[in-house]
Amino acid sequence: MPAERGRPVFAGRRLFAGWVLFAGGSQLLLFVEPALETLVFHLVWISMSIVYGLQNWSVRRTSAVLAVVTLVTGAALGRFVAQGHAEWDELAEVPLMALVFLSMVWHVRRRAAALAQTRELVERERRAQEVKELFVRNCSHEMRTPITVARCYAEMVRDGPATPDSREDLDVVVDELDKLGRLAGRLLVLADAYEPTGFEWAPVDLGSLLRRTVQRWRPASERNWLLDAPRVLVEGDESRLEAALDALVENAVKFTVDGDTIALRCRPARAGAVVEVEDGGIGFARSRADDGGGAPPPASGRPGTGLGLAIARAVVAGHGGTLTVVSEPPNGSLLRITLPPHPPASAPAPFPAGVPGVRGLGRGFPRRRGHDAAGSPRRVR
Repeated sequence: MPAERGRPVFAGRRLFAGWVLFAGGSQLLLFVEPALETLVFHLVWISMSIVYGLQNWSVRRTSAVLAVVTLVTGAALGRFVAQGHAEWDELAEVPLMALVFLSMVWHVRRRAAALAQTRELVERERRAQEVKELFVRNCSHEMRTPITVARCYAEMVRDGPATPDSREDLDVVVDELDKLGRLAGRLLVLADAYEPTGFEWAPVDLGSLLRRTVQRWRPASERNWLLDAPRVLVEGDESRLEAALDALVENAVKFTVDGDTIALRCRPARAGAVVEVEDGGIGFARSRADDGGGAPPPASGRPGTGLGLAIARAVVAGHGGTLTVVSEPPNGSLLRITLPPHPPASAPAPFPAGVPGVRGLGRGFPRRRGHDAAGSPRRVR
């Protein structure tokens, strides 16, 4: 593979070197046969245009080559005019040929930009298709179990005689439907994370965001919370960053028990900022965490949807950052977010609009008291 990549570069250098030798030899030929000045002049400019069209030089090389060719051909044509072989108005051909060449450069660069944009659109379409497949797999797998359980209990209540246990059975149905509501909320958050066009970019103080997160989670979880949150500013969508941070904190709470330590930290970095969520729980397998989902059984005994890391990864990717998962069982887990200081030049592909039911998943399902649509705890006043 390295040899194959090197062949076009080598061939391009040979082509450019061959053209330089041709142009230099053409100019030297004029000392032997000055009458060929007009022919040589146009051949040099035409050959330069052809080589540029084949190689699409950088701006620096284009400027340098254009300057050298203009000076050399202009000097040769000026000497030809000074010897009385042509009128001085012939020198106007030099800037005119330079303008013609620059016009060609402009069109070539426009075509290259259009091709690059087309390739980017194709790549976005490919990634959108991958996201669609991942969404369908997650949705079908995660929602199948609670729906089945709720249906079975509903049929038991419907077909059986009225007993004191009917109330408990109905509670099971409500609880399973409640799980569906939370799962639907998380799927909506995940879908929203893949819509970078809807990001509301503004300065975000990560230290303040971490402090608010700990304040919301502390009443709901008996953990030893550690906070190192100086003022660190980045440009991002605060609500989406908060959803990603909630997903990571929920993961830490899920795999710890009362009295375990959960630490939230942020710090400035050379390329932006770093946010870390570390816990002293049981940890989880790195290989399974890398696909955005699975983990060992929660230490708290509360099942999860497996979408937390997928939400966090989507939000961080939308900000042009990275999410790194470090797991060293039984020493807990460390999840590290690296964010650039400014929005990325190009955003990831939006979530495909053709997935049935994406926008209506959360409608009609009750929210558990003290939780938001994504299933994360919030302070109840």
